[in-house]
Amino acid sequence: MLNKNNRMRKLQFTGDVTIDQIFEDYKREIYDNVINSIQENYMNYEIDEINVVKISVQSKDYSINLTRDKFITSLNRCISFFEETEEYEKCQVCVDIITNIDNKKNKRLA
Repeated sequence: MLNKNNRMRKLQFTGDVTIDQIFEDYKREIYDNVINSIQENYMNYEIDEINVVKISVQSKDYSINLTRDKFITSLNRCISFFEETEEYEKCQVCVDIITNIDNKKNKRLA
């Protein structure tokens, strides 16, 4: 099941811009959306994939989605980014989510 997150961020662009440029220019917003989307959905095991952000470039739509098996990897990337920007509260949120995911995974395997 894919979540239908109504708060998913949509970025719209016209003109000559690449997805790489958008990612570079809006990295903070994208990483914030990764954290928020995972935080809102990781406890619901019926959700296998989450929407993080939708990007529209000259009427072409692209979506960044994450599957459940990529949550921890993505959160680790968020930690690296937020360490560089010295936003340690967001790093701690990521660490807490990772710990919760690992604890739930260990309980489910036991």
